[in-house]
Amino acid sequence: MSQNKFLVAAVMCGTAFSAIASTTAWADTVPTPSAQLASQDTLAAMQDQCDILAAAHETGNGDKWTGEVVTGAATLVSGPTETGSRDIDEGTIQHAGTYVPAVLEIRGNPFRVGGSVNMFGDQWSTAGYWTDSTYNFTADFTSTFQHAFSCNINQEVYHAEQVIHHDAEGQYVIDPELIGTPQANAALNACNAFNAAHAAGANQGFWGQSPQGNCVFEGTQAYDETIPEYWDGPVLKFTVAGTPVSQEQIDSIYAFEDHGGPVQVTGEYHVGQVVICISPNKPAPGGTWRTQNGYTGTKCTTDWFKVAPWGAGTEGSNGTYISVPNYSL
Repeated sequence: MSQNKFLVAAVMCGTAFSAIASTTAWADTVPTPSAQLASQDTLAAMQDQCDILAAAHETGNGDKWTGEVVTGAATLVSGPTETGSRDIDEGTIQHAGTYVPAVLEIRGNPFRVGGSVNMFGDQWSTAGYWTDSTYNFTADFTSTFQHAFSCNINQEVYHAEQVIHHDAEGQYVIDPELIGTPQANAALNACNAFNAAHAAGANQGFWGQSPQGNCVFEGTQAYDETIPEYWDGPVLKFTVAGTPVSQEQIDSIYAFEDHGGPVQVTGEYHVGQVVICISPNKPAPGGTWRTQNGYTGTKCTTDWFKVAPWGAGTEGSNGTYISVPNYSL
């Protein structure tokens, strides 16, 4: 935790509070932050692992193996740890610990409490400090989360370049220049013979070449078709868990401090009821009243004891007043 100084002045119960010293404060209640999304660096570290897992399946046959990151849950492993300065919510400051007055005074007249043989007074302070305090504040906190993930391992099957031969398609017909001539029938018979032999699966060696005797070829010539190399689309083959990646994050958090250190009191503060008139410790008629706790008045007397107001209790409170000097009803 960082070292803090109160630089505030808050009014609480009619009394103003402000810092009197630097103090080391420890936040008692800090909400757990939510994990931020995986950063680009974290995703890159995950991808490196997936790439290595995918490469392990390479065999040199041309197939492509790739790893795809699938992010998972994030788990807090350290923090939140406060960094930087605090922005204290001044309206939440509450004193704690012990009040240490600097100036004390008794206000008002002595009063009686129950059956006590002593008299009491209201003690006030116009300056002092509380030894501790609590407050809410906002500050930056660092936390470390482990981001889990898995790798989908995909395969793309390789297909090498291919050359496909396409035979000539068509038929032999009589040379148009021979139509109507004495050689026409013989030429036609020859063309029909070529076509019949091809249909029967004979390898004539010249199919598609033109002219062939008195025949010419009608159709497409033989040709070679080249199909470039290609890969099939990716197919999921395995899913492998990766080693979680740690990621640090900074969050602005509204937290509670239960030991904020001393706070100065300025203004009137009612410390409480204290004994200000002490009756002698031995029975009357010996002994005299004694003042205490800063009382400077003149009413520490038996006469006043008889008429003093009641701060607590009533006249019916049990009490033995044999030590009150010259006491009689």
